[in-house]
Amino acid sequence: MDPVSLVDQATADWVATCEAPMAEALAVVRACRPHLGSGSRLAWVVPTVALGGAAGFAGAAAAAEGIRSLAKGAARQWGSEGIGTAVLAVSPEVAFGPDAGGPLVATTTLADSALARPGHPVYDLAPILSLLADPASAALTGATLVADGGVWMSP
Repeated sequence: MDPVSLVDQATADWVATCEAPMAEALAVVRACRPHLGSGSRLAWVVPTVALGGAAGFAGAAAAAEGIRSLAKGAARQWGSEGIGTAVLAVSPEVAFGPDAGGPLVATTTLADSALARPGHPVYDLAPILSLLADPASAALTGATLVADGGVWMSP
């Protein structure tokens, strides 16, 4: 994945990097909603590219922010029914793979990872997703947790 100037991005590329992921996230919501009851949780995984502005990667950043907004909206709509949502923001190397995520990390971060590595999908991130999916985490809804090894440390 290489950076592309906003004015040089073809419409088809914008659709692929921004609109398609948003449409897929909405399709998941629509498909899951009839099966969700009190105590249910819905969690998304997005890249951290939008957290600091992603020059050259606006489509991916817009999709990530759109999915975060979708999670917040669903949390507001379904919270009174006991249904929660959450978002896990991960390093671009994890979200897109090391080859595609490398250029994103190089252009979207201002600091090195505090842990000197991104979160490992199995050993670090899967347990966090398990927590987010657990009904015991009901008080955490509509929120985004950042698990990128300590690059983005925001409240």
